[in-house]
Amino acid sequence: MPIAAITYTPRQITAFINRAESQWIAVYDSSLNGPSIFIDGDEYKRLPLRFSTRGKILAYFKRNWNARLSAIMLCNLKPILYKTRLYEIVADPGPVPTFVVSLRIVNQTESSIRVRASLSGSDEGNETILYTLSKAGGRLRIVNRSGRERDYRYARCTN
Repeated sequence: MPIAAITYTPRQITAFINRAESQWIAVYDSSLNGPSIFIDGDEYKRLPLRFSTRGKILAYFKRNWNARLSAIMLCNLKPILYKTRLYEIVADPGPVPTFVVSLRIVNQTESSIRVRASLSGSDEGNETILYTLSKAGGRLRIVNRSGRERDYRYARCTN
């Protein structure tokens, strides 16, 4: 007997997107209490053990993002390796849209969901983002996100 497809509610998807959108900042800010090093006049803080390797950061991102977007997010963190540990530059990366203020499910199938969401947090006001989510193994994952060219977390990475 086939298993019925899981249907997600707007409230569940909103909570999922809020968690996913906050992940990059969570990794970036996790270094704030770490020890400092200085390289070419720039201060870097050591990331905590839970984010001490690129593999750990990728695994954290992959909880909510596909492999391609997770790799782009890691690249845009620009961590440096110093004496076997990752460090993050001390700076204010600037405001980005991170919190869903409204959401509409455009289409939901057995394997994917298309969503239009309005996110707050940008210095230019609310921003409309289109998401494509995959539904696999009882889990959601973001496989596409619009507005990437305007958001430093998801911008095309040159490294």
